[in-house]
Amino acid sequence: MIAITGAGEYLDIIRPYDEILLDKLNNDPYVLCFPTAAGLESNERIQYWLDLGDDHFSKLNVNHKSIRALNVDDYNKPETLAEIEKANFVYFSGGNPNHLYETLSSSLAWEKLLTIHNSGGILAGCSAGAMIMGEKMNKGKGFGFFKNSMVLPHWNEVLYKAILSSSKQIHKSKYKILGLEMNTYLVLNNDKLEVIGDQNVHIMHKKDEHTYENGDVLELSVLDI
Repeated sequence: MIAITGAGEYLDIIRPYDEILLDKLNNDPYVLCFPTAAGLESNERIQYWLDLGDDHFSKLNVNHKSIRALNVDDYNKPETLAEIEKANFVYFSGGNPNHLYETLSSSLAWEKLLTIHNSGGILAGCSAGAMIMGEKMNKGKGFGFFKNSMVLPHWNEVLYKAILSSSKQIHKSKYKILGLEMNTYLVLNNDKLEVIGDQNVHIMHKKDEHTYENGDVLELSVLDI
């Protein structure tokens, strides 16, 4: 499974929806949090994400660990690979999506992360961690879990939406635009898409736009072009 949200990772308001995600697992959760997208930022900012992830999943009372993996070498460490092999829920928080994509795609860990997704576990991402899951990003490609799609987070932030709404990536893009509001997940589970959260998900292509809310379940064909 792939679960992406526009904003709000590790905050109290999103915790009920993370609990819903955890309940979808077949086995007892073992969660890993990675601050990799912030790997080019300050040590203080990286530590912020590590601490926030630990606090969040402690409150959910599940087995978890935040791992300071910021680059390819960190992901290739035997101890990092061993933890990923044990995990069934991995969360990528916000920062620079291109750094996150390039790090993961070049690491030995990526195949192990794919195994989590393919065996009923969850790869979750917020903001930058969500953007990498589409087929295209503003600069470069994504991993393509959401076919034909470009993921745009922070959709309910008025200034951000105003800027994007007038841009060519909305009206002229050959890709579907997935506009993700905060505190709300779009979950890819086999051939279905499910919305979980207290706000909305928008799927747009050129001038065609549809809005979906908590509980909506969509056929994957909604992403066809």
